[in-house]
Amino acid sequence: MRLTDKIYNMDQSYRLVNLTIKWCEKFFTAPHIKRRRELLVMIYHSPTHEVYGQYCDKNHWLTINIYNCPTVRDLIKTTIHEYTHVCQDLKEYALMNKQVGYDNNPLEVEACYNEDTYYINCWRSIKKDLL
Repeated sequence: MRLTDKIYNMDQSYRLVNLTIKWCEKFFTAPHIKRRRELLVMIYHSPTHEVYGQYCDKNHWLTINIYNCPTVRDLIKTTIHEYTHVCQDLKEYALMNKQVGYDNNPLEVEACYNEDTYYINCWRSIKKDLL
């Protein structure tokens, strides 16, 4: 499997997302997160839903729309991006979006930085478990 490979089924998607989350837990998790309840993960396929993924702090749910993440790279990057939000204090998220906009929100800037910076390291670490 390569980063540019397309993902054709839900089982592949779940496996890749779960391995990516395990990698993130090892490298990103802040100490206060370890005391939280288990992270719930939902993967769905919706051509009408424009988002790649979302994290709901209230319910501790991470969702990924695999329709918008057709390749291994897309799925890993989106999972890292959303997992970054798991580690953030999101109390001021909506206020920051209102004040500076989504693209300039420091929480989104950090999530984008992490996905762009770490997806290769993540891939190198998890690809052996996909074979």
